[in-house]
Amino acid sequence: MRIRRTHWVVLDYVFAAVCALIIFGTLFHGAALTRLPVTGWHAREWLPPLLAVCLSIPVAIRRREPVLAFAIILAGCAWVLVLRGEITRGPVLPLAIVLYAVAAARSRRAALIALVASLALLTVQGVILSLTGRGAGNAVGAGLILIICWMIGYSVRQRRSYAARLQQQAMQNALTAERLRIARELHDVVAHSMTVVAVQAGFGEYVFDRQPGEARAALAAIQTVTSEALADMQRMLGALRQAGGGTAGGAAPGPAAGAAGPPVQAPAAAPLAPAPSLADLDRLVAGTAGAGVRVEVLRTGPARAIPAGIDLSAFRIVQEALTNVVKHSGADRCLVRIAHGAGQLCVEVTDPGQRPVATPVAGARAPAMAGAPARAVAGPGGTGARPGLAPGAGHGIVGMRERVSLCGGEFAAGPLPGRGFRVTARFPLPGGAR
Repeated sequence: MRIRRTHWVVLDYVFAAVCALIIFGTLFHGAALTRLPVTGWHAREWLPPLLAVCLSIPVAIRRREPVLAFAIILAGCAWVLVLRGEITRGPVLPLAIVLYAVAAARSRRAALIALVASLALLTVQGVILSLTGRGAGNAVGAGLILIICWMIGYSVRQRRSYAARLQQQAMQNALTAERLRIARELHDVVAHSMTVVAVQAGFGEYVFDRQPGEARAALAAIQTVTSEALADMQRMLGALRQAGGGTAGGAAPGPAAGAAGPPVQAPAAAPLAPAPSLADLDRLVAGTAGAGVRVEVLRTGPARAIPAGIDLSAFRIVQEALTNVVKHSGADRCLVRIAHGAGQLCVEVTDPGQRPVATPVAGARAPAMAGAPARAVAGPGGTGARPGLAPGAGHGIVGMRERVSLCGGEFAAGPLPGRGFRVTARFPLPGGAR
């Protein structure tokens, strides 16, 4: 368990008291007291304890104010030199501790300034002791101790900075991955539904005057598709809100006793319907058939349980591939193969491409594609563009490739020889999937 802040403060003051005892016992003992250039009433009795306490106070405040603590300890060491003492005997201990705190908590510039000031103070002590004939003292050894403490503190600061950068990078990667996941889900849900709606709306406008019944059926199909898309969106948004915590799913705390006004109720939890899977292909095929593309589903291999993530990804790939067939291929049919193999799941969507049609006379209505239902009509010039759709580049294949890559599988998409297009995805299944 982590130590509380108050406990750290108590430990720091205890440590400072220990440092005061060490300084008093090593700096002012025996003949050292007789060298103090002070006079007056009991000056030799109260000055050493006071100086020991002043030298130890920075140890107690070094965590909160390391720079202030270093300034105090530096002034105290200078005072010791004025009193003809040696900072290498006693005061070097709090000086090293505070120097470590500065190097660990402050910028590189502040840490270097503190180290240079400490070494300069030791140099001044060596010069003073040499001029007074007492030798250089242990200035070299004390300087090595200060350098070692500074290097340890600087290494700690570097490690903390590196850990903070790694944490920030991990947070950014998690946010990016979540944004990509939400973008893929929104694209798969909205693109397919809006494609079907655009086709149905264009067909309804095309037959509104001549075939009111067909136009009414197109409007009914639009209502069905949009309702399903809204349900999927509510499921996604509900999952995102509940994953963020809060009081979703329960009542908010009521007002305090005696407070006026009715109690505030928390918003009801958004419905969490199961995520779509390959078992929902029939609904998807029906929606695609309403857009003028007949879909044949061929399943091979023994059926087995599929992990939820792979099942959702396989469904989304089929959904996006069918959306591309409706939007871009101009085909009136396509084939979906679901193959359960040994340790893998294969999904393949193939369309034969647009059938050649005669170029219509300028100003005439485009005829229906040969063999296609009445709702599938070719655009002007035989381009195969469906009513209400505009050609353009999207993110469908990129999203499908990302989905398969996240599941550790293989993905391929490209035109077939001659005419047509094929999308293939292979998902590895865990050994426990049966």
